[in-house]
Amino acid sequence: MLSLNCVPISTYCKETGETSDAINKRIQRAVWHEGVQVLKVDGVKERWIDLDEVSKWARKNKIKDYRGG
Repeated sequence: MLSLNCVPISTYCKETGETSDAINKRIQRAVWHEGVQVLKVDGVKERWIDLDEVSKWARKNKIKDYRGG
């Protein structure tokens, strides 16, 4: 099985069900940042998503345990 740390936005959207509009809104609201979660690769038109950074962001911003813990 292939394991990647970065994928094109189209692949990220296909696999997660999120839209590129949602990603663009996160960037506009400074929730995600170009150069951190979203990468521009020289010579490639499509931007890429850094899955490690997205995972760090999600863990840092997760809702506390709903069971009161």
